[in-house]
Amino acid sequence: METQKIKLHIENYIGEVENAIREPIVDRDVGRITIDAVKAFILLLPMLNGERWNNRLHTASIAVGAVHAAFDAHDSINVSDATSKQQQLTVLSGDYFSGIHYRLLASLPEFGFIRSLSETIGQINETKTIFHDQLPDGPEKLIETVRIIEAGCITDFLYTFGFAQYVPLASAALSLLWFEEGNAECNSVSDKRSRRTMNAADADHAVFQLHAEMQEALDAADYLQPFLQRKIRNLVTPLIGKLN
Repeated sequence: METQKIKLHIENYIGEVENAIREPIVDRDVGRITIDAVKAFILLLPMLNGERWNNRLHTASIAVGAVHAAFDAHDSINVSDATSKQQQLTVLSGDYFSGIHYRLLASLPEFGFIRSLSETIGQINETKTIFHDQLPDGPEKLIETVRIIEAGCITDFLYTFGFAQYVPLASAALSLLWFEEGNAECNSVSDKRSRRTMNAADADHAVFQLHAEMQEALDAADYLQPFLQRKIRNLVTPLIGKLN
């Protein structure tokens, strides 16, 4: 029953994000952006866990989904053919999605979150640019980079709206899941365009450090209902099994 409820909440959230960013011309010329269900689950953890969740929080969570859609659109650009009409339209669609979150937050208004999320978006873009040009030196820097890009917007949301206890869990889980998706063979986070290969030893060390961090966060998560703890363990366990 709990699994069905989680699935329903995530599906409803994804549907609302898609409705918020839907633009017929974008859908026709670029196609629809797939909303990441795992990021949705992590973002909605407080609500799924029975925390106070009102319209203000829900609108802010939709805004974060719009930001992730914008990142995904920009990350899908092929740098070898970035001047084609299709690629240019994709860039514009990402810019359009990015603007949606400002409109959503301005309707509340959540000026503090607008400011902090804007700073986070800038940090993510800067980190992606650096990582695209130069691989991180060592597992610690690799973890820091993955953490910023994969979890930055969600942890910003959690901190801002009083769910700081969820941050260690969200940060470790999203970082670990990036490696599980096989992106460690790429040069930059959420960017599969590079042909350079990340140092395998650094990637392995990073995974084991994150696994220890994940275990510590789960051990401390006495605030989390057991079925949600099991769900999170099931998400990250396959990767650990492959590396043992």
